[in-house]
Amino acid sequence: MDATTTVDLWPKFKQHFFGALGLSVQQLFSYLFVVTLIGIVYIHVQELLFPLLDHVYQFLKSKELMPWFGTMIVLIVLYQLYWIWTHRSSYLLTGIYYVGVLFFVLYVYYRGYYSSSYFWTITEGGEIAWVDLFLLPYLLCVVQQGVYIVTFLPKWRASLRRSRVQGIETDRPIKSEDEDWLGFCGVVGILSDSLKSLDLRRESLTMGIVAQWGKGKTSFVNLLAKKVKEHGDIVVCFNPRASKSVAHIQEDFFDAFSKELSKYCSGFGFLLGRYTKHLGLLGQYEWTRPLESLLTLLLPEKDEQAINDALRIIGRRVYVIIDDLDRLTGEEIIEVLKLVDRNASFNNVVFVMAYDKEYVNNVLSKHLSHGLDHSFIDKYVTWEVILPEMDSEVLKEKMREYWKVHLLWLPEEEQKRVLQGWSYVEKIIAEDLASVRHLKRYVNLTLHRYKEIYSKVDPADFFLLSLLQYRHLTIYNNLAQCAGELKVLTRGLSDQIQSILGENYPEARLLIRKMFIDRPVGREEISDPLRFGELKLIRSEEAFPYYFRYMKDKTEEK
Repeated sequence: MDATTTVDLWPKFKQHFFGALGLSVQQLFSYLFVVTLIGIVYIHVQELLFPLLDHVYQFLKSKELMPWFGTMIVLIVLYQLYWIWTHRSSYLLTGIYYVGVLFFVLYVYYRGYYSSSYFWTITEGGEIAWVDLFLLPYLLCVVQQGVYIVTFLPKWRASLRRSRVQGIETDRPIKSEDEDWLGFCGVVGILSDSLKSLDLRRESLTMGIVAQWGKGKTSFVNLLAKKVKEHGDIVVCFNPRASKSVAHIQEDFFDAFSKELSKYCSGFGFLLGRYTKHLGLLGQYEWTRPLESLLTLLLPEKDEQAINDALRIIGRRVYVIIDDLDRLTGEEIIEVLKLVDRNASFNNVVFVMAYDKEYVNNVLSKHLSHGLDHSFIDKYVTWEVILPEMDSEVLKEKMREYWKVHLLWLPEEEQKRVLQGWSYVEKIIAEDLASVRHLKRYVNLTLHRYKEIYSKVDPADFFLLSLLQYRHLTIYNNLAQCAGELKVLTRGLSDQIQSILGENYPEARLLIRKMFIDRPVGREEISDPLRFGELKLIRSEEAFPYYFRYMKDKTEEK
């Protein structure tokens, strides 16, 4: 077996072996360290402990306090039994298991095989000692945890499996190629190859990943970071939103930069500490001052040059990922730009910033208190990568997948009805949402409400109404109060439509027309209003209240 095969097998062995123990490598060594420490200390303490226990026993016996001592032990045991019973649905942490096993092994060893141990018997010359009573709560705890693992965990795992198909859609970005249904991998591959070919030995590069909110910037950055790591480069992730204040942004950045680069160059933290001292950032580098003073004598060149030399010796390109720039205030954005443009612009470093360009420019314009006739962020970003617009066909396909997965709890016939209803309106909704994040939030808004009333509403109309609720909540609320004027609304009178839509009615006119005025979407051949009730359309008087929560409740009360 060659060295390469050995390296490949180690992660699998580590995953299966330590996974079976419920431990990570770090946790296992932590427990072994604690057990070893207890053993070393105990070896030296036991010579003093046993005589002391004997002295306490003789004192209690001479003062006739053993009954009181026994009563105290019994009360402690009873309390332990009570506590374990009240926490019978609780799960003990892994560390507690190992501590319990340690003490049980010590008990068995000293109770059965170590004659100099002092186990005070309950009766003179008896076999049962007071300490034996503590086996009762210990054994109950073991049984309780066994029952927990056998009964509760399978239910929990089953509920977890159900939640995977019936839960909400989380706003989790893509992290691997297997999850990439947005088509980013091809662009990421070309981009990483282009970056690899650049000569940055004497400069840094600032790259902008530009897209609107919810269009996959974080997913793209994650895939890019994974790709450059495969090339052997270093990735430093920095989130300025986590800083306590604007004043801490640069300190927090250099702290993250130092910790990551110190893995590849011993003493890098000292070099960076000396550099940040000249920038006036001393807070987290107090401990490096003595060595910084020594390095000043040994390395008389400029501080920035010393860092560049260290990066050259490391021989790896450094990528600094700064996501969510468009969630910062103007002052915070300026502080980050100061970093990438001046204070941290070291050689062979690529800054990758993800942001909504329009938002950043607007915030900076207001923060700088003057109108800008140009893109301010362009002064700092050398290379912009603008993510392509989402393909509506891809979004429609993804939405169909969501519905198929999330509607498994419905009868098969009802599932077909829902998917058919979705096919009528998917083009309208996918083009309106136009982003992954909007899509997921729309699913979360729609799904749980639909579970309550799926048999009382038309799927296509309900999906359109949910889109109206998501995009135009005020108009949705106005519509919910029109039950008494429903017949007027269906005749398409312009003044009634205007009162519902308010001032911004052009944005929601299409949805209102599709639900109430035009023929039912996807079923344009139906012209008979008598069939509206049969189809459970929102324009039918029977079904209308069920589309709105509070009106549905009132209807059922009547």
